[in-house]
Amino acid sequence: MMRPPLGFVLAPAALAAALLLPPAPASAQARRTSFPRVEVGGGGGVAGAVSLGARDANLLTNNAAGSPFRLFATATRLQPAAVVEVRLGYRATPRLTTEGRLTVGRPSLRVSLSADAENAAPVEAASTLTEYVIEGGATWRLAGDQRRWIPFASGGAGMARHVYDGRTLAETAVSGYAGAGTLYALGSARVPAGARRSGLRFDVRLHVMHGGLAEDAGLASRVAATASIFLAF
Repeated sequence: MMRPPLGFVLAPAALAAALLLPPAPASAQARRTSFPRVEVGGGGGVAGAVSLGARDANLLTNNAAGSPFRLFATATRLQPAAVVEVRLGYRATPRLTTEGRLTVGRPSLRVSLSADAENAAPVEAASTLTEYVIEGGATWRLAGDQRRWIPFASGGAGMARHVYDGRTLAETAVSGYAGAGTLYALGSARVPAGARRSGLRFDVRLHVMHGGLAEDAGLASRVAATASIFLAF
C-alpha cells in the first residue's frame, strides 16, 4: 500500500500544536517590539586640524616660456579645537536611529607665508573663527539593548559654516562623515520594555569638507572625537 507523503502527516500535527499551545504573554511580546523612540544628547570633544591647501603668489613674466615668477608661497590650516555638540535622534527600529547634530567650535585659522622672493623671513597670520557644523545622519547598532556596551556605526552629511570674528565674512562648505562608537547604559542593563534609558556615548568620526574654506584643498579631512550623555524615552 502506498504511504501518504510526509507533509500530509506533519501538517495536521503542526496545526494542532499551534492551536493547543498558549500564545506568548503580552509582556514578552512587548519586550520584543517596544523600545524608546526619541533620543536627546549633548557633550563635547575635540575636532582635529584641517589642511586647507597651499598656493603660490605668482607674477606673470614676459619671457618666451611664459613661466610665472613666484613672489611667495602660502599654506592654510585650520587648527584643532574643542567643540560642544547637541543631538536629537529618532529610533526607527531597534537597530536604526536617524539623528541630527549641531556642533560648535572656535578653531584658529592660520596662514603661513614662506619662500619669499626677497628672502624675507617666514611669517604666520592667525584669526579665530566660529565654526557651526549641522549634519543629519544615522547610526546602526551592532548589538541589542540587553548589553551594557552597544557598539555602533554612523554616517551622514550636512554643512560647515565658518564665521570670522566681527562677522565680516562667512564661508560655507559641504560636510560629510563616517564613524563608529559605543553606547554605555547607565543603571541596570535590563529595564522594562519601553522604559526611559540614559547612558554615555563615545564617537570617533572622519569628517570631509568640500568648498568654503577648503576650496583650494579639494576634499579636506579631519578626525573628531566626542563624548556625550544621552536620554532615550
